[in-house]
Amino acid sequence: MIQRQLPPWARADNPILRTLLGAARTEGRRARLVRAFFVMLGGGLALMVGYLIASDYNTTNPLERPVSQALFEILFYPVLFFQLVLRLSALGMTVGAVAEEKRRQTWDSLRATVGGVALALRARWSAVVLYRLRGLLAVTILARIVMIGALLYDLTAFSGEYLNYLVGGIIPQISVPVAVLLLSLMMTASLLLPLTGLGLDAALGLLVSTAVRQRLYVGLVQILLSLIRVGVVLLLVLAVTRFRDPAGLTGTTDAGTWILLAAFAAIGDWGFSFLYLGFYGGEVWANVPYGILIGPALLLFIFMQTALTDVILALAIRRGERRE
Repeated sequence: MIQRQLPPWARADNPILRTLLGAARTEGRRARLVRAFFVMLGGGLALMVGYLIASDYNTTNPLERPVSQALFEILFYPVLFFQLVLRLSALGMTVGAVAEEKRRQTWDSLRATVGGVALALRARWSAVVLYRLRGLLAVTILARIVMIGALLYDLTAFSGEYLNYLVGGIIPQISVPVAVLLLSLMMTASLLLPLTGLGLDAALGLLVSTAVRQRLYVGLVQILLSLIRVGVVLLLVLAVTRFRDPAGLTGTTDAGTWILLAAFAAIGDWGFSFLYLGFYGGEVWANVPYGILIGPALLLFIFMQTALTDVILALAIRRGERRE
């Protein structure tokens, strides 16, 4: 059913896509095991770090705290780790697309075929986003579903008056039904951001593969983009950590804080933190005017990011068709 809803170049029975997925399956068993080992090791270490931070380095028991708070504090760093792995993997799997086609001696045939380059690049994009990275993508989405369950459980606190308590005194003044709608938009955005962000990174990798000719320069550009990606995420996490500090972000206007939090949700942790109502409702809504409108803003960002992905893919295809 889902396959029929996809465009032809994204379906598993597409010949080019089937070839790409078949080549991935024939990858050396040792290489796959090594990669899986390091991903699991990194995830386990991140989970341990998350637990240590949540327990104040074993001085308290995080399980004695409210369920949603304990889940958020334990899962935040592992989820952040897996999301960074996702983004860097999407870039790494597509940045050498043209070089790989040339190595297989199929690039000239694709260029000579009407629409061949477009089919090949779109199929490679689909192979990365919809198939090869779906395991890690499922992990990030599953973590969000767990947090959404905890959020819904929190809404039953105080005999169901918890949300009414959170919206009291915030700017703008809204009713509880409107708050429920805006909260639903935030949950929807948090579930969609990993997929659209992954698609953008894969498209960016394809653009690099068609724009940079020398393999050495391709590797350098990949390293540079990866460092920028990691640096931006770390800076946003640090800034939001300062926001949560009692001293706050001194010297920052309300508009600047709103933009910072929206950027953190859109680019930093893909909205995972905002599924913890103690942070999103208890801190953001209460301290940042119009903070409750970040959810609709993220959905707008998702539409813009999707459109940008299409533009980058189209640009990569056009450059690929002109490249020798």
